[in-house]
Amino acid sequence: MTGFTGAALVALAMLAPAAAHADGTGGTHRYVEVRGAKLYTQIYGHGPPIVFLHGGMAFFDNNFAKQLAYFSGFRTVVGIDQRGYGHSPDGPWSLSYQMMADDTAAVIEKLGLGPVDIVGHSDGANIGLLLARDHPKMVRHLVISGANLRVDLSPEEKQRAQWSPEQLAGHLREVAASLPPWYLPDYSKVSPDGPDHWIALLAKTYDMWLQPVVMDPADLRKISTPVLVMAGDHDFTSIEENAEIFRGLPHGQLMIVPASNHGTFIKRPSLVNLAIREFLDQSVNGAASNQ
Repeated sequence: MTGFTGAALVALAMLAPAAAHADGTGGTHRYVEVRGAKLYTQIYGHGPPIVFLHGGMAFFDNNFAKQLAYFSGFRTVVGIDQRGYGHSPDGPWSLSYQMMADDTAAVIEKLGLGPVDIVGHSDGANIGLLLARDHPKMVRHLVISGANLRVDLSPEEKQRAQWSPEQLAGHLREVAASLPPWYLPDYSKVSPDGPDHWIALLAKTYDMWLQPVVMDPADLRKISTPVLVMAGDHDFTSIEENAEIFRGLPHGQLMIVPASNHGTFIKRPSLVNLAIREFLDQSVNGAASNQ
């Protein structure tokens, strides 16, 4: 497999395993019904809220296991499992970053969290950018890691509309084999849809990954929120594309995490947690400006 999807899967395969369940820090666990979906949310700690947005085929528990204990000591940590992921049931819909961004806004509003800080990884980073663009009054600061603006499709992937069911099944088998081996066991332990639904969720996610444009670069100028753009120095999204995101933002900062791949939150937690904390502690008036 070549193109964006192949590069992304290589990066995902390099992720270190994380705990499938949140550790014993207590907290409140509940389903929030928004826009025809039931989204599983977890809330820990006290203080100004931080909402964590997980990556594709992951969920809050196994994407941010090394952030929960750290940030819940002095902030309110809010984890959301998007539609079909983790503890949240799937339904008769296709998936899109835009839908998830609007879902997230609805959860923030329904929980009465007010303006929040957002931390997003991979697909969650893309969701965070859309959330900040479309719902600016809800987002105080945004931290993204492993985001992408576009998808470099292979010639084969560009012809996906003509794939037969057998060809699609073959591609999904390749994708499944390339994912970290702990993705399916983690999903199976918590999903209300059961382990047999995993391949159906993967098919929806794969289709979302193959959409050629995640966000028009011109839309970055519409984001007034201070944004910390992070990426591993061996991330699947190039340093150049992350620099493009940073330069397009009116109030952006850029951090390339050394000795890291796509799994910045798992591979370099101490460094990443400190960088996020320092960024979030800055006042909006003190944020760096690219203009």
